[in-house]
Parts: sequence; C-alpha cells; structure tokens
Amino acid sequence: MALDTSNWSPEDFVREAKLQTDAIQRLNVWLRIGYSLLAAGFIVGYWGFYGGGGVAFGVLGVVVLLVGAVVAVVLKVGTTNAKKNVRALLAQAGVDLDEKNERDRA
Repeated sequence: MALDTSNWSPEDFVREAKLQTDAIQRLNVWLRIGYSLLAAGFIVGYWGFYGGGGVAFGVLGVVVLLVGAVVAVVLKVGTTNAKKNVRALLAQAGVDLDEKNERDRA
C-alpha cells in the first residue's frame, strides 16, 4: 500500500525528507558496526588459522566476517536507495540539491 502524497505541500515533502535523512544517519552507525565486524572477523580468522590461535578462533572469525559482510551489504544497499528517495522527495518539493551545492561552493 503506497502512501497518498497528492495533497502534500512542499513543506510536507521537506519534512519527510528530513525524517528520512535522520533515519539514514542512524543506519549509517549500524553500517560502520557492520564494517567493524567484517574487519574484526578477518583479524580473528587470520589469527585462528595462521597465527596459532586455534581452528575454533579461525571458524569464529569466519562467522563474524560473514555476519559483518551481510550486515554491511544490506545496509549499504538500503541507505543508497534511501538517499535516492530523499533526493526524489526534495525534487518533488522543488529543491535541487545539485544547484544548492554549486551555490555553496561559489
């Protein structure tokens, strides 16, 4: 079921874009945690298999690496699509982010 936005004012679109931007920022925190899990899993796995930590730590590292990779991929795809959605909302409100960025640089 799609949300009916036919009666929304430009201010409503900007407000929704702000709410979604805030949600994207919170998801980016979890994305960084996913990247950290990926790195930690690699380190623990390498240590377990090649550094004398034991096979159990190697397996644990691989599991943590895989969990981190899945979390990172899902959140990266989600936040990328969410950013496109925010751009569409702002375009609907008549806000051109590219034009604003060019003015800010000048």
